[in-house]
Amino acid sequence: MINRHLYEIERENSFSKATAMIKEHKKAHPERDVVSLGIGDVSRPIVKPVIEAMHKAVDDLADMSTFQGYGLYYGLEALRKKIAEKEYSEVGIGWEEVYVGDGTKSDSVNILELFDKDSKILVGDPMYPIYLNGCHAYSKEIHFAKNDENFKMMVPQEKYDIIYLCSPSNPIGNALDREELKKWIDYAIKNDANIIYDNVYKDFVESDNVPKTIYEIEGAKKVAVELRSFSKSVSMSSARCSYYVIPKEIDTYLWKERCISRFNGASYVSQVGAVASYSDEAQKLIKENVVYYKENARYLKENLIAIGYECIGGVDTPYIWMKTDMSSWDAFAFFLHELDIVTMPGIIFGPSGDGYVRLSGLGPREHCIKAVERIKKYHEEKN
Repeated sequence: MINRHLYEIERENSFSKATAMIKEHKKAHPERDVVSLGIGDVSRPIVKPVIEAMHKAVDDLADMSTFQGYGLYYGLEALRKKIAEKEYSEVGIGWEEVYVGDGTKSDSVNILELFDKDSKILVGDPMYPIYLNGCHAYSKEIHFAKNDENFKMMVPQEKYDIIYLCSPSNPIGNALDREELKKWIDYAIKNDANIIYDNVYKDFVESDNVPKTIYEIEGAKKVAVELRSFSKSVSMSSARCSYYVIPKEIDTYLWKERCISRFNGASYVSQVGAVASYSDEAQKLIKENVVYYKENARYLKENLIAIGYECIGGVDTPYIWMKTDMSSWDAFAFFLHELDIVTMPGIIFGPSGDGYVRLSGLGPREHCIKAVERIKKYHEEKN
């Protein structure tokens, strides 16, 4: 019998629908210069020190004296130790609490296997769609949180067992500060709940009151699993390498057994590249890429606000959440067909996203400049 809950996965308001419309537009108008502000992928290559390490790792696989086969169930030990040293030493997370995955999209759903099958799950609206669709695939009971005026999830009065938090946020582009996170941690402790904390964009954080890790907040180790990735800052979106933390206060044994039974490990080549990303030379180049994306987001937000749009985000993430005067799909179609600009309809991320579009600073700088020029020209001619 087919899992009937798979039919609940959103098809009408989806990335696949947007992608099909973009493809049709480009096919119908091959002469037009379409620029993308919808991209969630990166536009800067993997930096040289990381690529060189990955090339060497490929050569390792050609010699049995250096060959690596099965056995990386929890991740390459060198990488787990490097992550603990560079990312978590100040908050007391040990390397055995770090696990390596093949992408946060997978990790954010697979982690549900750690928790009871009857868990009531709370997600945001809008939210990264994989949370909702992944919960459908696992036949989970799902509930939507209420938002404040800045699209931040409000702590509920009701009891839930698992809460998905994404901060800094995709798609909204804002971030939870320390005081806001403490409220969620206190709620989780009080209600014997767990937080799945998607922290993929931690390298983009610049606000002083936004923590780089949830474990900076007292009590977080008792309730929170933190997810991170090398996709954006290290440009490993196709190489697929991520990591997550399960503190010993939550589990020390069960997940390791699960990994041995259900996961043979992320790519050895990708993990060697991830280790190399922590070198001083690589870090310098990676930070330059992050600054490039953040400058794109800043440029977009400042100019769009000057034109007259209401925008959220663009400070601690590369994303901007922009309000329009039409439905999300109408706005998407307008920008695409009239101005040759790709955006992402806000409704893809949840019903509350209707009337908004998500814009990304992860694309090339020239796309941002052209998009602003076209939007500005449209409004000047309209007025």
